[in-house]
Amino acid sequence: MTGKALLRIDNISKNFGGLKAVADFTLDVMEGSITSLIGPNGAGKTTVFNLVTGIYSPDTGQVVFDGKNITGIQPHAVVEAGIARTFQTLRLFENLTCFENVVSGQHCRCRSGVIACLLNTKSRREEDARAFNFAEECMRLMGIWEFRDELAKNLSYGDRRRLEIARALASRPKLLILDEPAGGLNENESDELMDKIRQIRDSGITVFLIEHDMHVVMGISDVVAVMEYGRKIAEGTPEEVQRNPDVIEAYLGSEEDEELLATLKEGAMEEVTQEAAQEAGEAV
Repeated sequence: MTGKALLRIDNISKNFGGLKAVADFTLDVMEGSITSLIGPNGAGKTTVFNLVTGIYSPDTGQVVFDGKNITGIQPHAVVEAGIARTFQTLRLFENLTCFENVVSGQHCRCRSGVIACLLNTKSRREEDARAFNFAEECMRLMGIWEFRDELAKNLSYGDRRRLEIARALASRPKLLILDEPAGGLNENESDELMDKIRQIRDSGITVFLIEHDMHVVMGISDVVAVMEYGRKIAEGTPEEVQRNPDVIEAYLGSEEDEELLATLKEGAMEEVTQEAAQEAGEAV
């Protein structure tokens, strides 16, 4: 992780009628990091992602990526700028092969026009070869190369998740945004996904994700930001967030977030135990 903010979300807000979905939200995503955004359902996390990727335009504030103001630009221009994303609900071309799905992710990087395609020029053939080779690299990275000739709809849910990430990687992003990538995965699949996300980060791509699986969040994140009611209530390392009283209070009484609450309490309890052991040692 470098000392440079690749993505700077500066005081953005978004209203939907009388509902303030995001309020004065600020966050720096550091280059080379894995940054997680967590919070109860309805906290505004996906809205933040939509504001970054051009699906919505913020009412106030700005989004700066790699030193350039990208506030309110169209989604295809966001991808061209170097930001790729996946969605909470899978969005694949179900009746295309897995390989065709991944190759489609490179559309924004291909420059051959209609005439070059009609004439099948050398430059167009070379461009195709580069696209196909890179699609293979992305699929191998995500461990799905063996399914290259299968229709996307025939894959298991976990492999379809990997396919969507491979397609996003094919656009050659500097920043990869993942919206609940572990949703619907079993424990083994989540552990494998964690390894893949680390590999993506180690390849030079910064990762920004929303995730409810706290095993994943606490296991791979360099920085964790927490939202509640559209606002950021905490930010820090996983350890700092685990013991933050505002974060723990935000999840009290929420049945669907019991796992997160247990994880946060466990982290806080471990620190108390360590402090007690340290004090006992000093007393001796």
